[in-house]
Amino acid sequence: MIGGWLHRQTGGEAIAVDGKTLRGSASQQRKAVHLLSALVHKEGVVAAQCAVDTKSNEITAFRPLLDPLDLTDTVVTADAMHAQVDHARYLVEEKQADYLFTVKGNQPTLLADLTALEESDFFPSVCRARTRTRSR
Repeated sequence: MIGGWLHRQTGGEAIAVDGKTLRGSASQQRKAVHLLSALVHKEGVVAAQCAVDTKSNEITAFRPLLDPLDLTDTVVTADAMHAQVDHARYLVEEKQADYLFTVKGNQPTLLADLTALEESDFFPSVCRARTRTRSR
């Protein structure tokens, strides 16, 4: 897969997962084509891409999209649709990656829990130490 090769060439330290519907791809006989892509942030290279089944959504395409990629020590960003426990576990436990998901009102309990956190609840010293380790 050329996307995987490109991902390895760029180092792929941050990957954005995002879906787009292709304008003009719909007809009277079929729905518009919707693609889910994994894009390397820095280089803007598409590392992986798959069509989202017309009877499904991006949530079910997330894992198959990322399965072929080596995401070890990569940060995966995604919009609020992907703020799913299963996606977070998959990235951390199976792919040894980190994640940054947008959280909006579609997950009101999670949004309330995050809003209630104090700045001291975060561990920036751990993040800085990990960043120093990666840069060596």
